[in-house]
Amino acid sequence: MEKFIIDGRYGKLLAANGIKPQMVLTKANLPLDTFAHESLKLSEEQYFSMISAIDEITDDPLLPTRLVATDNIETFSPAIFAAYCSKDGFHFLQRLAHYKKLIGPVTYKITEDQDAVTITLSMINSGNPLPPFFVKGEFAFMVQLLSKATNHNIRPTKITTIFTEHDRAIQDYFGLSFIPKAYNRISFSKTDLQIPFTSENTSLLDYLEPELKKRLADLDVDDSYSKRVRNTLVELLPRGEFTIEDVASSLGISKRTLQRKLKEETTNFQQQLSATREMLAKNYLLNTSMTTDEIAFLLAYQETNSFLRAFNVWTGMSVQQYRQSHK
Repeated sequence: MEKFIIDGRYGKLLAANGIKPQMVLTKANLPLDTFAHESLKLSEEQYFSMISAIDEITDDPLLPTRLVATDNIETFSPAIFAAYCSKDGFHFLQRLAHYKKLIGPVTYKITEDQDAVTITLSMINSGNPLPPFFVKGEFAFMVQLLSKATNHNIRPTKITTIFTEHDRAIQDYFGLSFIPKAYNRISFSKTDLQIPFTSENTSLLDYLEPELKKRLADLDVDDSYSKRVRNTLVELLPRGEFTIEDVASSLGISKRTLQRKLKEETTNFQQQLSATREMLAKNYLLNTSMTTDEIAFLLAYQETNSFLRAFNVWTGMSVQQYRQSHK
């Protein structure tokens, strides 16, 4: 996987917490328009350069916890939102671990014993140690969403880190002292993780998970430009952006380069646009109760009739026939 998708609201989040986004980008050697995009696509190196730059700029030991305490942090990506719709904390952590590599260069390894569930953090592609700022932010992210979704003050039972944490404020936030070890781990009581989530939403999970599973499958078997175009279109289509210029800009390459890359894969942009629309249309029809007008809008069709004609070409059926045949 070449890039990880980070929510573009990160810049506003930093500004709201007294950090100048442009200063972060300059220090991290990232393009100054990085936060202008709704979805940021960063490599592992770029991502952790950004995190390290934030850490160097701030003198607030609680900034990692403040960044994840923002309103609606659970909506920052479909993967996070899907986890937030789980039935309880245990399923939340499992779902988050399953989809984590869609949104960041880190993995969650979950283990459990009789009383606790433990999550170990590690990088996906390199053996380098995770920055302390990032680790504290990830741990605070779990604590924040577990507490918010249960309306309980959930706190970990144990934290071990590869770094030594001396700041009292951050340890007071978690309610315990960090134990220096050879790994970054956080443990929660099984009793706490069995508290029902007030945010449980089975319908939304049914809607979100097919596409998330497809994205995970794409990571494992397809690192082509065709895949990158499809993944980008999934993000752009609901915003009404569907041209090759829109996609090329989002990928950070020229239109001509994108056309050449697709030609090398014996395909073209129009074929990838049609395939993406077909995949999303089928997903919407099978997993939601959205009307044809709503689906046409999300697929960036100017007229519903254009969508209906295209769907008939893809499947040889009308929308109504397709829904009926899959009941």
